[in-house]
Amino acid sequence: MNNSVGKVLVLLLIAFALAGCSKTPSGPASVAETSAACADLADRVRFIEHYVTFRRKYEQLDYDVTYQNNGGGIVPGSSDWDIRLIAAVPPTDVDGWIPTGAEKKDGSPPQWLRDLPGSIEREGITEWYRKSGAELGIDRARSIVAYRNTSTPN
Repeated sequence: MNNSVGKVLVLLLIAFALAGCSKTPSGPASVAETSAACADLADRVRFIEHYVTFRRKYEQLDYDVTYQNNGGGIVPGSSDWDIRLIAAVPPTDVDGWIPTGAEKKDGSPPQWLRDLPGSIEREGITEWYRKSGAELGIDRARSIVAYRNTSTPN
C-alpha cells in the first residue's frame, strides 16, 4: 500500500469517528426524576408520556423514572430504563392497562411497589400481570394500577 492511499484511509477513519461523535441520540433525554418534581397532574402526565408509548387518563399519578439514552457517541447503544408508576385511573380504563397476551402471576407485591414514592394507596393491589420487561398490578376496587417497565430483567 502506498503512502497516499494510507493517508486517505486514515482520513476516512477519522471522518467516520467524528461523524459518530456528532450524532444526536434518538429518543427521550436521559433523566432520573420522581413525580415530586411536578406538582400539577397535567405536568406529570406530560412528563411520563415522554417515557412510555401508551396514552392513558389519570386521576392521580406518581412515578419514579430512570432513563439513560445511550444513542449518542462513537458507538451508539441501546438505552437503559426503569419506569415505575402508580396511578388512580377511571374505573372503565382499568382493563385497558392489561397488555394483550400478558401472563397472570401469583405472589406478593414486588419490592419496587413498596419503594415507589407517592401517596397513592397500594395495599389493595393484588392482581398481577407480566409481559416481557413489564409488570402490572391492579386494585380493581379503587381503580389503581401500578406499572413497571425495565430494560433489565427483574
